[in-house]
Amino acid sequence: MDVKRLEARGHWPHSGGDAFGRCALDRIEDVAAQRLALHRTDFRCLDILSRGAALTAGQVAKAAGLSTPAVTALLDRLEQAGYVRRVRDATDRRRVMVEVTKSAIAEVWPIFKALVDKSHAMLSAFRTDDLQTIARFAELNESLIAEHAETIEKPGDRTSTLPSR
Repeated sequence: MDVKRLEARGHWPHSGGDAFGRCALDRIEDVAAQRLALHRTDFRCLDILSRGAALTAGQVAKAAGLSTPAVTALLDRLEQAGYVRRVRDATDRRRVMVEVTKSAIAEVWPIFKALVDKSHAMLSAFRTDDLQTIARFAELNESLIAEHAETIEKPGDRTSTLPSR
């Protein structure tokens, strides 16, 4: 399929959206960052930290694709704002873990609550086997995207070229 046909169908990254609402989600995240008085990248790292267990600064840097010094400054800003805290690892006192504070959750949750509630309602309309298919697609798609990101991040890699116009 050529670029013009991709653009016409809304599947080209610069056409303003994709089939999965990525640009709309970007807009929501931009608004959330603005409401919290955060840089967009700071909010992205806060989101990464909110997805599970506490992480080290190095793990945040890798997940966000940022340098360790940049993440250190970013975490300083988030900590100063009261959104994260640094704690010593319980099993290895040399490691410092970063975790999201209850204050951050209290400020971020209202921004996303209505969307989460509506998503749950929408998903309840699907049968279990449909949801399993959707979940499998999402997992495979995420793996594909992560693999592609790793491929194009390699220095000197030219395996992914832009189509000619």
